[in-house]
Amino acid sequence: MVKIKEMYGYQITYNPKSRRFLVEDSDGTELAFAKTQDEIEIKAKALSKQEFKRFRIVKVGNEGQVTMGEFTSLNRDDQSGWISMEKGEETWGSGRQKIALRFDRGYYEATETNLKTLGNIKSKRESLNNILAEIKSLRDILEKPINLDYFGIPR
Repeated sequence: MVKIKEMYGYQITYNPKSRRFLVEDSDGTELAFAKTQDEIEIKAKALSKQEFKRFRIVKVGNEGQVTMGEFTSLNRDDQSGWISMEKGEETWGSGRQKIALRFDRGYYEATETNLKTLGNIKSKRESLNNILAEIKSLRDILEKPINLDYFGIPR
């Protein structure tokens, strides 16, 4: 990366590998890209007018897992965003990741209504976990599993 200049509070860089100019925020997150420096400067100016504000989000997994986080930046060019999720059993790595807004599902703004609904989701998830634990304990008492021992085959 070749540093070109700072403009409107953003860093303008050039990536010779991809042959494109980038606008990055103070964290080094790519916010926009263009083929020419003139185009990228126009995008930097437009970004400065938008003044993106971070906001709280919640991720709800298909099986009712709930993770809180923050939507930290938006890249309109590639229709993606950067999020930072709180550490927990459902979070991997640092919790910071890029999501494709067109494809990634399960992210919601942490509104008052949504937070109330999360209580119901967590309750259902707890019920599901209890049912799965019951199923496991019932499976544990089943007799004569069909495996290598059943046929006398050494492991």
